[in-house]
Amino acid sequence: MKQVLVIGGTYFAGRVFSILTSRENKVHLHVVNRGRYPLNNLNNVSQYVCDRHDTEKLAEVLPKDIVFDAVVDFCGYEPMDIANIIAALPGRIKQYIFISTSSVYEPGDGSMKSETDPMLHDFSPDVVQEYILKKCLLELELRTECEKDGIPFTILRPAFIYGPFNYAPRESYFIQLIVEKKPVPVPTDATSKFSFVYVMDVSDIINLCIGNENAYNEVFNLAAPEQLTYETVISELERCNGEPFTKQPVTVEEVLRDNIPLPYPLDEDELYSGEKVQKVLGYTYTPFSKGMDKTFDVFKDVFTHRGS
Repeated sequence: MKQVLVIGGTYFAGRVFSILTSRENKVHLHVVNRGRYPLNNLNNVSQYVCDRHDTEKLAEVLPKDIVFDAVVDFCGYEPMDIANIIAALPGRIKQYIFISTSSVYEPGDGSMKSETDPMLHDFSPDVVQEYILKKCLLELELRTECEKDGIPFTILRPAFIYGPFNYAPRESYFIQLIVEKKPVPVPTDATSKFSFVYVMDVSDIINLCIGNENAYNEVFNLAAPEQLTYETVISELERCNGEPFTKQPVTVEEVLRDNIPLPYPLDEDELYSGEKVQKVLGYTYTPFSKGMDKTFDVFKDVFTHRGS
């Protein structure tokens, strides 16, 4: 059985990964986090309450006789986050898998971004968000530290992740309005197209990367092939609902003026190619309609019981 150290692992993608992987009986997960969201005694999961930045305690709480087949890092956000983990566990990491973001690419003409496209190079505060800046810097840190220590790395860059446990008010924003019988704002002149990836696909792909030499020192976008728009998202939500719901047509100008919290880009494409995962790892993404069926049912149940 593979031994995998998970940094994070109880929040959205990390939680889904921990739950699904625990059922396979192929991997034992050693999950390190601050204990805010316990994993409730999952099979094949050991949870250690420890802040990743307390590297002395981290080295103490983890079993000292284990060499980890992989580290899966869901919550690297600050400079030195990766370097400190590697330094705390010398000789005990066979692979480092870092969950980055598809937003690290240099802005361009709206074309679909692949792994060969350049990363951001202008880190000015008025050009790039701090979150994205730090992900860029951590990718560079990962490459440097892993090369120095001879550790294969894998970088995963997800597009918009959707699915059960999503704490970001994206698909859940719409589903809550639908359940509460409130008008759903629909931008009539939004022109953007964007890429999604189902959270359970993220989990599957991480597992495909663990110990896989085809994933060593590679970067993968995680993005299903569909090019989505507000129109297609609203259409899928209506299909999942089983009946029409009240829509409130709005213009992009009204969205910006009234601060309507629509969760996806309005006039700039955010498209990413996930073909490399398909070709190198042989993975087939979940169709958006199938992923939304499960997602809608889960959030509908959450908001129905919350209002009862």
